[in-house]
Amino acid sequence: MPTPPSVRFGTMGWAYDDWKGPFYARDARNDRLLEQYAAVFDAVEIDATFYGAPRKSTLTGWAAQVPESFRFSAKVPRAITHERQLVDAAEATLDFARLMRQGLGERLAALLLQLPPEFSADSRERLDRFIATVTAARNGGDTVPWVVEFRHASWQETDVVAALEEHGVRVATTERLNLGGPLRYLRLLGIENSVARFDEKQLDRTDEVAAWAERLKTADADTQVFVRNFFEGHAPATLFALRTHLGYANRVPIGQQQMNLF
Repeated sequence: MPTPPSVRFGTMGWAYDDWKGPFYARDARNDRLLEQYAAVFDAVEIDATFYGAPRKSTLTGWAAQVPESFRFSAKVPRAITHERQLVDAAEATLDFARLMRQGLGERLAALLLQLPPEFSADSRERLDRFIATVTAARNGGDTVPWVVEFRHASWQETDVVAALEEHGVRVATTERLNLGGPLRYLRLLGIENSVARFDEKQLDRTDEVAAWAERLKTADADTQVFVRNFFEGHAPATLFALRTHLGYANRVPIGQQQMNLF
């Protein structure tokens, strides 16, 4: 009997001081937050890599704090996606991919190419050349999984989802832009700077969370789900609600365990 599809849940980043108390222990050391995080969720999307590649020692340190079953996704540096906009960037991208694989090993689940808002379908030829180059590296044994996030509406009029799938590349789905492809990598982003703190849920998107849960129930392959604090104000709370809709049990974070003692 085939194994049913699985869903992994995580937030975008984990190092938030506002989570100390409602999620982490109040006295948690910043360099041990990931360990407490991984006791509750089984995946995380690394946002820090968008600003630059980390040291290999940083990656191995992160990997040492999580179980073998835990998975990382990471945003490709903005120097590649936003500054170069994929022009002459394949070599740098592959260097980044190798670094992430060396540091995280099998815990690396995906590398996210978040394209800038102005990157329209007029740049299709540039995208095709770039994807062909980086995925050709798989012939040399590099099996790094790629995900592309589009933010310009012009991509809705193209066959880009099917074309990328032929290369084994997934397309991210967000509440902002849905290109109609299979649900494989879901990012719930919210509105930038819509809340001033991240310690509790402040925006009510209950109906949206329920609707996404219904879509996830019909997924026919493994899916990764990542939530940003700006979606409702406290990303862990959004994930707990989503998991509840799907019938998953939630683990009580250490911060709430401590609160229940008093």
